[in-house]
Amino acid sequence: MNTKSTAVIAIFLIIFLPFVVSDNNDDIEAKSLDSSTIGYYQSTTCNISLFEFINENEIKELYFNNNNYADINCFGKITGVDLVENKYFVSIGTNTSINLIIQSGIWFLLFFFIPKHKESNDLKISISFFIPLIFCLQLFSEERFYSRTNILFSDTFSASNYYLLGNIVFYLLFGFMCFELLKIRYKNLLNYLPFTFLLIGTFSGMNLNFYLIVLSYFGLTSISKKNINSIDLIYLGFSIIWLFNIQSNDYFFDGDKLRGFINSNLNVYSQLFWIIVFYLTVKGILFLVEKSISYFDELLFLKNLIISGSLVVIFGLLGSYFPFFNFFNFLVFGQNKRGMKTLESIDGNTWRGFSASAESIGEFYGFIILFLFLIFFLKQKQIKPQYIILLIPIIFGLYKSNNFASFLSLILSILLILTHKYLSDKGKQKSFFLLIGMLFLILVSLFLFNSDYEYLSSELLFESTLHQGFYENPGTYENFKIIEKKMVERDLNTILLTDDNFSKASTSYRVLVDLFTNNFNIPLIPNLVGLISVISLLINRTEMWGIFLAKFDPNNFEALFGSGPQQLNEYLYGEKIYLDVPDYKINSLYLPHSSFLDFVIFFGSIGTVLTLIFVFYKLYKSENKLFAYLTIYLFINFLKSDSILYVNSFILMVVCVALVSKIKEEKFYER
Repeated sequence: MNTKSTAVIAIFLIIFLPFVVSDNNDDIEAKSLDSSTIGYYQSTTCNISLFEFINENEIKELYFNNNNYADINCFGKITGVDLVENKYFVSIGTNTSINLIIQSGIWFLLFFFIPKHKESNDLKISISFFIPLIFCLQLFSEERFYSRTNILFSDTFSASNYYLLGNIVFYLLFGFMCFELLKIRYKNLLNYLPFTFLLIGTFSGMNLNFYLIVLSYFGLTSISKKNINSIDLIYLGFSIIWLFNIQSNDYFFDGDKLRGFINSNLNVYSQLFWIIVFYLTVKGILFLVEKSISYFDELLFLKNLIISGSLVVIFGLLGSYFPFFNFFNFLVFGQNKRGMKTLESIDGNTWRGFSASAESIGEFYGFIILFLFLIFFLKQKQIKPQYIILLIPIIFGLYKSNNFASFLSLILSILLILTHKYLSDKGKQKSFFLLIGMLFLILVSLFLFNSDYEYLSSELLFESTLHQGFYENPGTYENFKIIEKKMVERDLNTILLTDDNFSKASTSYRVLVDLFTNNFNIPLIPNLVGLISVISLLINRTEMWGIFLAKFDPNNFEALFGSGPQQLNEYLYGEKIYLDVPDYKINSLYLPHSSFLDFVIFFGSIGTVLTLIFVFYKLYKSENKLFAYLTIYLFINFLKSDSILYVNSFILMVVCVALVSKIKEEKFYER
């Protein structure tokens, strides 16, 4: 039996064995579930295994919940049953500490399917000893999160704290596994990047992702080789500012669909942890790209994109139809959030399926199709028919995600690439794109001329004002008319004249009101705020960006340098606003709906501008058209989505930007 076959058998045993094991010597047996046996299951917790229960019941109309707070002895067993709106919710014990071991075991075994290369001296086993120092810090810095999700949690520093000792041993072994498994495989990892959208890697019951630990190992390796540059020094300066500027609070963010790549608390230690991990993650990605260039195979990458994308749709459909798959998808693939339980769309328009975000996964589907087009048409590479067939579920997934921005940017990208291909003469290319630019400006001007510019230019501030709750009875028609009158008269400053309203308004709202009413109003040149307002209307982001303006209330340091990586705590809960939404949506997670705005929260205006300058400079100097096109596609979509908050989308973006400057066109395609 070869290694891969052994790995497959081991994976199936790890997945299913804990849910099969039960005590056959007791008198407690599974019974058919109905209203009369709910009490039986509530009084016999931790005695009946999941598979015993399945053998006695029709599971199509059930829903299985993960009970991560259950004791170790309850793992894989029924810990309770509830009847909610004629549907049975069955709770399954999945202790967080056991999840950590089982999920890591599954995911490490999958590394055996990655081809080997010649062993190099890049990786050092000594790096493994730093992994526990870094990741045990999170357990105590985010104590409020872990005390709620793990019954074994203890925050005492003592030799008798077996929870701490167990985690130290686990993370040390994790580092050893990274060294042993990846020292002969890490140069091939880049080709298998697409599978991060299938194997998401978030540990159940934890605010941590598998890839963050692996990439931190590579980041530490990069530092050990003294790969330090000016960008590292700038990040160090930002880090010092974040740590000295921190103002701890009692707000708590459980992570929701961002779990695994977000800071749940705001304190010095959690800030320090995410500063270190974010830095090491980026360094690790860049290290892998640097070392993997000569092993990178665009056709293999495309093959893995298509397989991963189609499997995401297939497992999403299985999870929608079968509660059994929905439960195991969450555990086996490390989903941030449970997949959808039905094929019905959210709010009648989107279906995220397997993914935590319809926008993020829609962009991934578009990325796959664009990559295929570029390889097939631009580089004239042959694609096997079976992979073309696998595009069917990917197109279905893109359709169900209802990501119009992804679809439109995909179509426009293909049209521009086709045009660029046939206009091989540089003079004609420049003339064409100049003509396109002029045509675009003319169309925008005609749109503004034939539209109510007074309305278009103020709609963003109008939305933000509605959410501030400046006047009595917010949400009423009278309140609406008062604010509408202020917009028509361009009289926003008087709203802020009273001390009460001025204190209610966020600093970002006050700055934009000032820009809109007093400054930068040059004849024949659109007001900056008015232009942003028009753009937000065109891409259907006015309401969400209006909420962002109402919520984003940074001090001077935060406006310039941000709050620190993955730190949304103050943004989400610091500024109280009025939400004109139905009651069932009042507690929903209201993100900025723009990765650029997320970046502003994390890294401030200075960090965002420096990053954009760096990326656009790399695009300008690039000799690699393939990844230049792909990076631009992602940038366009990130403008109106929070995809940068998801580990897989973040990794994909950083890899694309890195490959833009690392791989030359002629070297990349001449194999």
